[in-house]
Amino acid sequence: MTRGGQNPDVNDPAAVPSSTVPSAGEPVPPVPLMDPKRAYDAWGPAAEQAVVEVLRSHCYLKGPRVAAFEDAFAAEVGVAEAIAVDSCTDALFLVLRAVLQDRPPEAREVILPPFTFVATASAVVNAGGTPIFADVDPATWNLSPASVAGLLNERTAAVVPVHIFGAPADVTGLREVLAAAGSNAFLLEDAAQAVQATLGGKQAGALCDAGAFSFYPSKNLAAVGDGGIVTTDDTDLAAMVRALRDHGQTRKMYDHDHVGTNSRMDELQAAVLHLKLAHLAGWTAERRAVAARYDAAFAGGTLQPQAVLPGSASAYHLYTVRAPERDALRARLQAAGIGCGVYYPVPLHRQACFAGGQEGACPEADALSAAVISLPCFPGMTAAEQDRVLDVLAS
Repeated sequence: MTRGGQNPDVNDPAAVPSSTVPSAGEPVPPVPLMDPKRAYDAWGPAAEQAVVEVLRSHCYLKGPRVAAFEDAFAAEVGVAEAIAVDSCTDALFLVLRAVLQDRPPEAREVILPPFTFVATASAVVNAGGTPIFADVDPATWNLSPASVAGLLNERTAAVVPVHIFGAPADVTGLREVLAAAGSNAFLLEDAAQAVQATLGGKQAGALCDAGAFSFYPSKNLAAVGDGGIVTTDDTDLAAMVRALRDHGQTRKMYDHDHVGTNSRMDELQAAVLHLKLAHLAGWTAERRAVAARYDAAFAGGTLQPQAVLPGSASAYHLYTVRAPERDALRARLQAAGIGCGVYYPVPLHRQACFAGGQEGACPEADALSAAVISLPCFPGMTAAEQDRVLDVLAS
């Protein structure tokens, strides 16, 4: 498997298995979990030129390329505001900081799922909040509205649904339980893995009060380093996040209304991301085609793919299944030279940095962490490669 973390590491040798040699002696090319190099010809030459232009401009921060990318991404998602920052971790943190900072310390609970990467919960803690873990739905693997309903109280400041692996969470159900409880909790969608995912005709990032995206190098829309962005229709929130990302400055340099941080996206990343944004729809379509073929192959079988809500479409950042005897299957795939990964092997409610273990608190998340495995699914994956994966799984 690849190293633990929010994403497969494209620099990890485990993500790109070595060739295997069958009994006939002919080497068989490996099938990687993902291979971003295959798409490089589509965007790389133009990006190389754009990088040179940025270098020659000597404008590396707070320049026109960041502003242009923000405008283009806001238009893509369908929101009024997009604020580019240096990572999705900071996108989550800055929104939560803006939401929590005026609330008393005892009223800063944030409900979120434990079946996600650590950054979702660490952003809560670093923003001064208290993470409260609600269980996930056994079919969609996303935050369960019913579980959230049992945890809402006067201390709840926010709820953070995560569109895990690119499949939209049940935002409609969450709004219903908030309304039923008379709660005005802020809804922040962790869309780190879900660019171009849709629910009810709206894109991820436009489904809640704000959204947070990742441009980590393995993401569907990937930077050449770290990067993230906040999306929202709330102009006041957008202004606060812009101030907080730049040391709390609002009116002019060296005039600070807030204690902020340094979380700016640089011009190089913005230039590359803006160029790649034009190719994103095609890459998403390729991921969905690979996923559809897997779905057809696994129908009625022992491997159970993640369910996608009616009226929604996943971005398939990862194609993940629930598998009996997961670890034995992972060993078989690796021996056959097929990349795979486990995301996430330890749910957050059992991480020492948060609760250190809550027996029985989130049984569905526990069961998923013991059973899920991610299979190769990426733009440029060939039918022959997918046939190899399916052949090994069938064996």
